[in-house]
Formats: sequence, C-alpha cells, structure tokens
Amino acid sequence: MNKPVERIARDIVRVLGLNPGPFTLQGTNTYLFGSGPRRLLVDTGDGAQPEYLKLLYQTLGDSRIDRILITHWHNDHTGGIPAILHSDMVSPDCTIFKHQHKDCPNIDGSQDISDGQVFAVDGLKLTAMLTPGHTPDHVAFLVSGCEQKMLVTGDLILGQGTTVVDDLQPYMRSLDQVLETAPSVLLPGHGPVVQGQDDQGQCNAVRVIREYIDHRHMREKQILQTMAGPPPIAGAPGWSVEQITAAVYPAITDPQIIRAAQKNVHLHLLKLKDEQKIKRILVDPLDPESALWALI
Repeated sequence: MNKPVERIARDIVRVLGLNPGPFTLQGTNTYLFGSGPRRLLVDTGDGAQPEYLKLLYQTLGDSRIDRILITHWHNDHTGGIPAILHSDMVSPDCTIFKHQHKDCPNIDGSQDISDGQVFAVDGLKLTAMLTPGHTPDHVAFLVSGCEQKMLVTGDLILGQGTTVVDDLQPYMRSLDQVLETAPSVLLPGHGPVVQGQDDQGQCNAVRVIREYIDHRHMREKQILQTMAGPPPIAGAPGWSVEQITAAVYPAITDPQIIRAAQKNVHLHLLKLKDEQKIKRILVDPLDPESALWALI
C-alpha cells in the first residue's frame, strides 16, 4: 500500500496523493481509469503536494485527463483541481463532475452528478451512487466492465479503520445500499484497496462493508450500556458527550482524535433521540453546549 502508484487492473491505476495524516492515513487515493489517450480521474488530492502532480503526470504518459469525478467536497479530495486544470495533463475540454448539494461547497464550473449517472471510458462504466452520510454530497461509483465488480467508496468506507460521519442515519442507509451491490473490490479514498477473500473464503469487500455496519451497531450498544449506569457526577440528570466519549473510547489520547470521537458519539445520540430511546436535557436553556443525555 505504500507504493505511490499501484495498478489495480489493466485500465485502473491508483495514484497516492502523498498527503499522509491522522485522517488521510497514508494519503488520499486518486484513481485513473482508461487505457486510451483520454482518461478519467476520480478525486485530486489536496493540491499541496507538487510531487503528486509529477507522479500523476508520469503515470499518464502521453494520455490526458478529460473528466474529473469528485466523491465529495473535502479539500483532500478537491484541492488539487486548480493545479491539475492549469497543467498540460488535461484535455482542453476537461470537465469536472460533482454532486451539487445546497449544504456543501460546490466547484465553479462543475457539472452535477445524479444518482445512476454512467461515466464510460475504454470499456469501463462508472455508475454513480449517491451515498450521503460522510458528507451530504458524497458519491460512490460502481465500476463494471472489468473482471471484478469494483466500488470506488470515497470516504464512505476506508481501506483500514473507520471514517468520520456527518449524519449517521443517511450514512447507515448508504452502507446498506452499497452492501446490496456485493462488490468484489473496494477502492477507498484512503487506505489499501480491499480485495480477495479471508481465511473462511468470504469476500473481503463484502465482509468490510458488513463490519462497518456491525461496528456502528456495536458503538450504539456501548453508548446505551454506558448511559444505563449512574452519571459520573453524582446527582446529575444525565451524561455529557465528553463523559460518554471518555467511557466508550478510554484508550484515545490524541486531542484531535478525541474531538472526532466526541462528534461520532454526538451523532449516535441524535439518532437515538430521533428513535425516542434517549432524551436531551438542557441544563442551561441559553447554552446548548450544556446539554446532558439520559435514557428514556
């Protein structure tokens, strides 16, 4: 996985964005599709790594990019667009496609991606699947026309670990949606490609999707079990997000990761509240941050 360029199939190449970090893992995966003179690129890295642009140029050879598909608006997937467009790696009519959503920044001059829209290149077909949850504008792409059914997952599913979620209810629906497609290979936005079978002969791609679903259910169960006990502060009417997070994620010490875990817990709490399993208690009606949470 540390290889900066990896050929996934005859007409599919992963080019690593060379932007490692706590949330990008080894870096953002970008994917080139096609074998002819005009290629399709999915995602563009963050634009801060000149070495990535050189790597992309070398990988293209004499070919040029004529379409760029964006999985979602986050900068580590879109930041490279200006530098790529202002290079000679693109055709004169290169077009950017991104699902337009009112709650997300859009890219000037980009065209919308609709659910089920098909992008074809050299015998491959990438079918767009709207998969909100990580962000409202998130899109995955089901790839057909090669030996195995592949799914470009963006940040819906990573090659290792779990992902940050913006809204849990649509995220869970998106996971169920991609599970129904039963892909053989996952091409994630970060982390290694997921393919092959495990020791029991189960498809790793399907197994990982199921593990993502099971993980969220497990986390929800942990939160409910934690809240079934007495709050850490004697006499308090409920638990704070910070208290629940500390109980559910006791091993986390990195402040940045703790904040992400707190956000994750808060998303679970909102979902559980909508399902009328817990209630929100405002200690100070003028301060939403004072909210405590308790079982109903």
